[in-house]
Amino acid sequence: MSTAGKREFRPKIHFTPVRNWNNDPNGLVCVNGVWHLYYQHYPNGTYWGPMHWGHASSTDLLHWTHLPVALYPDELGMIFSGSMAYDRENTSGFGDGTRIPMVAVYTIHNKETDKEEQGIAYSLDGGLHFEKHYGNPVIANPGIVNFRDPKVFRNEKKQCWSMILAAEDRAFLYASEDLKSWRKTGEFGKEENQVDAVWECTDLFPVVPEGEEEEKWVLLASMTASGPQGKPGMQYFVGDFDGETFRAQRQEETLWMDFGFDCYAGVTWGNCDRPVFIAWGVNPEYAAAVPTGEYSGMMTLPRELSLVRTPQGYRLRQRLVGIDHLRACSWEAASGDLLLTESFGLQISGTQGEVRLENESGQRLRILVEKEWITVDRTEAGEKGFSDRFSRDIMCRARTRRLAEGDVAAELLFDVSYLEVFADRGLETASLGVYPDSPYKTLYLEGDLRARMYRLQ
Repeated sequence: MSTAGKREFRPKIHFTPVRNWNNDPNGLVCVNGVWHLYYQHYPNGTYWGPMHWGHASSTDLLHWTHLPVALYPDELGMIFSGSMAYDRENTSGFGDGTRIPMVAVYTIHNKETDKEEQGIAYSLDGGLHFEKHYGNPVIANPGIVNFRDPKVFRNEKKQCWSMILAAEDRAFLYASEDLKSWRKTGEFGKEENQVDAVWECTDLFPVVPEGEEEEKWVLLASMTASGPQGKPGMQYFVGDFDGETFRAQRQEETLWMDFGFDCYAGVTWGNCDRPVFIAWGVNPEYAAAVPTGEYSGMMTLPRELSLVRTPQGYRLRQRLVGIDHLRACSWEAASGDLLLTESFGLQISGTQGEVRLENESGQRLRILVEKEWITVDRTEAGEKGFSDRFSRDIMCRARTRRLAEGDVAAELLFDVSYLEVFADRGLETASLGVYPDSPYKTLYLEGDLRARMYRLQ
């Protein structure tokens, strides 16, 4: 008999709300060494409801302090996803001469009309309390249904603020000098996109590829219907930004951020000297059904992004941040060793074989490494009956082609009910939730794979 829903599935180091619903990360900004995470939140139930902005902060990206709700729905509508501008030069005029304003830029969603427009609010106390701008909305709806998730960043090319937001099947770009008055500067996606889906949660940021000197720009877009294997996922494009619009380099295949099923709506932190990324760690197709009890929703671990030139073209590399001190305490693990904790990391080396986690209930989570492919199989990993969508065969096996040869050089993090895989030094990444009836107890290794283990705490 299944015990799913009767045991604690809350991860140890992945962000989860204290209780009730959360989805997209919002308003990511780093100020004076404090990482602010705002997020879509319904404080009155473990299901999607009128959206607020929840708030948490961290100094190490592993341990989070929960803070009061930052933004509430109002007479204009619900508070959908958005971003945060750290207005150092007080271009908005919201500052008082001594305090730097933090300006939230978000989507206003009117529940009665389904109209989506963009609004702003400002804080002078470090992002705890916000005053909404009397002139909202600052960008009116142009006559389309899906028009949301503004990401604002400082545009050094034009000495202004730029914004990218999701608009049906593409992205719109805007510019502003004061965060209040915006003009459209371009569009991207109609011709370049190869996926038939509504776009959400776009992002745009510069990266200097490893070993090179000239920067490239990366555009992220979450796809509601047609991610890896035809399910929701995150696509990215590599190209150039001239200060007004983005142009992607030609690519022969669709590039996905993550080949798992539970990484969506991810964006990067603002006011940061490098791209650090975090995403919602649940698939929107079954997020309301997961058997996690008093809370619903979580985040991936933060990842630093870089670009690597491969024979297939530029590809993103994703690296975990903030866990070097945990890796330093690793030990060599052998097949058949007991797992002494529900939250651990595995550094995997070798060319082919299988990593398997098993519990006393006979459930098992499998990671298969082949010469050209990596597969994560959660078919027998735990409870599936809570959702018909979760239990479908297409949602049980995640597979991707490898971008490197030889040693897989992988890192696996398992945190109670969530797996993240970083293979070929982060060129292939998979994120999946699993809900075993009892904790995994034993590690098995097959082929020539070797492992070092460390605790997550």
